[in-house]
Amino acid sequence: MAKDFTLSKSRFEAFSDGVFAIAITLLVLEFHLPAFESAPTRTDELHALAGIWPQYLVYFASFATIGIMWLNHHAQFRHLERITYGMVVASLALLLFVCLIPFATEVLAKFGINNVTVVYYGIVLLGCTLGYNLVYWQILAAHPQLPRRPLLWNVVGVSVYPLATIIAYFAPYAGIGLFALLAIFYMLPSNVAAVAFRPK
Repeated sequence: MAKDFTLSKSRFEAFSDGVFAIAITLLVLEFHLPAFESAPTRTDELHALAGIWPQYLVYFASFATIGIMWLNHHAQFRHLERITYGMVVASLALLLFVCLIPFATEVLAKFGINNVTVVYYGIVLLGCTLGYNLVYWQILAAHPQLPRRPLLWNVVGVSVYPLATIIAYFAPYAGIGLFALLAIFYMLPSNVAAVAFRPK
């Protein structure tokens, strides 16, 4: 049945885009201001807004990460016409972890940046990169004419994300910094272009 499976590219992309859009929108709901026992003054309000700076940091990191993932997902399928069963299942596995990013962001916002919360965040990001690799290999399986070699972003993702997660256990802020550097790496135009399959 999987061999005969067909799904229109437009419907596949519409569903994926919708999931990415919802995940990135949910991030803003994770901002939480402290409760005041009495009516706050302007100074209290300013201190409260400034005091949640770790939430801003995590928000921007998560927003950039989901945005870059959407961009790369779009690049992967931009020139493809045939959507196979394996590609759909692999994409769903990726989206499963993308949908966990808002929750992992809430964990960081609620409990603060520490070794447990950042390691949890790293595990979710590692799940995303494994999902991307699964999509990559399913695309290759459906297009035998494409070169069968891992790209730089495949190797970097499956090696640096686990390393960054281990480092985060001992130095949480260093782990967050590495996750941010990985987001910048995946944002580079050359890396986005590299995942754009062009079957002949």
